[in-house]
Amino acid sequence: GQFHKAGFDAERIEECHGSIHHLQCIQPCTDQIWTEEGLIVNVDEIKFEAENPLPGCKNCCNLSRPNVLMFGDSNWISQRTDEQSLNLQKWLQKIKTEKGNLVIIELGAGLSVPTVRRTSESILKSIKGILIRINPIDYKVPSGNISIPFGALEGIKKILNKLYDF
Repeated sequence: GQFHKAGFDAERIEECHGSIHHLQCIQPCTDQIWTEEGLIVNVDEIKFEAENPLPGCKNCCNLSRPNVLMFGDSNWISQRTDEQSLNLQKWLQKIKTEKGNLVIIELGAGLSVPTVRRTSESILKSIKGILIRINPIDYKVPSGNISIPFGALEGIKKILNKLYDF
């Protein structure tokens, strides 16, 4: 949810693994997804467990869960992310049609769950552009791209220093 909090247009964000700021039925009883706005879940800090009352489904009163894709998750409702993905594909097609150059700045996407890395590299196979990968550990990039072996904030500051000669 950091891009939303930073004020990016929601139509220009793809949350490829869903969002903890949206909920769905744990079963699911419908394909409805709703915002968690106003929801308060108390957590036992010693056990690191959510305390009752747990959030419920708006339709069947069963438990709700974050609308986030987990490993082996056949109950994740992907429609929200699917719409975001379609918006991204439309935007990329526009860039390709206009023969624009694309710069992808990838922050902190590691090898454990490489979805973002694969997406970045896949996009550059069809659209002229460059990848700037900022990652303190997993910073290697395909030939012709830029790796910055730092954390996200420090990496962005280094880019700004180069651009504006700070």
